[in-house]
Amino acid sequence: LILVIVKLVQYKLRSLGLAPIAFDLPELPTFTPDNRLANVSIEKLGENDLVYPESFVLSPDEKFAFISLGDGRIVRINDPIDADITWDTIVRTGIDDDQCGKGGPADDNDMEQKCGRPLGLWLASRSSVDKNFKSDDDDAQDEDVLLVADAYRGFLMVTGITDQPVIHALASRAESDHPEYTFKLLNAAVQVPSTGDIYITETSQHFERRRIFHAVMDGRATGRLLRYRRSSGVIEVVAENIYMPNGITVSHDQQSLLIVCGVKILRFDLRSGRIDPKPFIEVMPGTGDNIKTIDSHELPNGDKVKCYYVALGGIYKKPFSLLKFVSDKVWLSSFILAVVPYRKIIDLIPKWTALTVFDVQGNMIENFTDDGTSKLGENGKKISVEAPWISEFEPVGEYLYLASWYNPFLARIKRIELEG
Repeated sequence: LILVIVKLVQYKLRSLGLAPIAFDLPELPTFTPDNRLANVSIEKLGENDLVYPESFVLSPDEKFAFISLGDGRIVRINDPIDADITWDTIVRTGIDDDQCGKGGPADDNDMEQKCGRPLGLWLASRSSVDKNFKSDDDDAQDEDVLLVADAYRGFLMVTGITDQPVIHALASRAESDHPEYTFKLLNAAVQVPSTGDIYITETSQHFERRRIFHAVMDGRATGRLLRYRRSSGVIEVVAENIYMPNGITVSHDQQSLLIVCGVKILRFDLRSGRIDPKPFIEVMPGTGDNIKTIDSHELPNGDKVKCYYVALGGIYKKPFSLLKFVSDKVWLSSFILAVVPYRKIIDLIPKWTALTVFDVQGNMIENFTDDGTSKLGENGKKISVEAPWISEFEPVGEYLYLASWYNPFLARIKRIELEG
């Protein structure tokens, strides 16, 4: 019987393209959530319309914001600083179908590849990106464009973002890739101000976004850091064999990139073109998603500091983390991946809402969390958190916006409620 089970597990793993390995993860940190988010009013915007928003980017004048959605749309939020907001769809990166986004965060209806899945967004001037743009042409007018890391369509540029939007495909593979290869999971993008170079994370070369937890538990480090330059118009690989690279930002001193990789944050030195051996952050209390460089964050004592906002997904802290527990047990991860349906794997992972704030040296100086323990139902069990698994936090005026690939709505809270 045991032999039969082993053979069945091996067959299932092969059919899914899985070959789990043991991989090293840091020891679980001690972390006490402050649960401040449990006591604030969370406003849910566009429920079942603004579905599974991954990334949120604000225009410099704060008149518009753009979000990437799980049904393939990119939506423009009008006047995000106002109490009453409206929104308009500007583009879809894939087909327009009624079933787009209906499969939930696990894409249960297998539509995501057809509908597109825009993830990371970045606003840039067209002249800094488009090699075909002629700035010396008398008829040429520079404009802000939206750069998109789409999990299935590759690296895109959207022009006419306030009137007549058009999608331009910039790259679907790196210059050195095999001609038949296309990006499996582009995730986030950022532009370095001093050079105009655009850096992009590719989280996995084997698994699509709809199977990202397979990539996590499989353990193989197949992620890459990519660079796009206007002068060449192609993407080159600048670092590879990275475990789960995700969110990315430019450091405050603009000398390096900070890359969220699982429970660590790595530092890529822009001068040497290499990843520093010592991580910027050795271990976080959760699996990180997106990271934001924040110029001014007010601490409880009134001091204002430069910092980084990091959104956390799965819990990674004492006393227990499923990811840590299975990381060195290939037999167990193999069994889970082969036997447990993908959606159930997602359901097994404890949910929380977590924003961590790190100073410029990488020290955690504040956290905003809700792990559900401060609210108990009549039966004494935890009440599910209202907005779990946040992928990105964005301060806008008196609000803090909460984007999440897991929730079928865009959330926001009033920042003043966090000060109480």
